[in-house]
Amino acid sequence: MTPETVEVLMEDIEREDPLDFGMLSIDEHDARCLMANHFCEVDRKLTESGLDVESRLELMTAIAAHAMVENMLLNVQRLEDRGAGEDVRGWMRRHGMG
Repeated sequence: MTPETVEVLMEDIEREDPLDFGMLSIDEHDARCLMANHFCEVDRKLTESGLDVESRLELMTAIAAHAMVENMLLNVQRLEDRGAGEDVRGWMRRHGMG
């Protein structure tokens, strides 16, 4: 795994699920590069600490899932700030989340 290969995979994902960088002070390439380098560094450190591939994959999956939950919370908060709180709560109930 290299930062470059991770960036290419991220670009592939973003073709299907684009991110909106419109109002932000970081561009798409810089954001992908930063996160790809970070994930590769985490993987390198986990390898050096003796974790096998399966354990590293499990931990990296947990890190990604944690980031997705954080992203969801930020989006729910943004929707609630716009007055869509009841709609969000209804959607969550329909999907078994509350």
